[in-house]
Amino acid sequence: MTTTTDPYRFDGADGTEPVRPGVTPNSVVRTVLWLVLVISTVGNMVASYGAASLQVHLVCGAVTALAATALVVRHLRGRR
Repeated sequence: MTTTTDPYRFDGADGTEPVRPGVTPNSVVRTVLWLVLVISTVGNMVASYGAASLQVHLVCGAVTALAATALVVRHLRGRR
């Protein structure tokens, strides 16, 4: 009687543990960019509801645009 191992089984039944990727510099940069995007968007919303000056809106909008652009560029480069 022979036993076969299922190559798609991830529970370690064949004596090996599944490989789990650790934290990479790529994932840290992506997380920081998302945080900057969310914080600058919320900052722009708060500036809109409050009577903030035009400079605050421009800075928040520029940071939001830069973070979104960086995320899109990283995504497109990662697909190659």
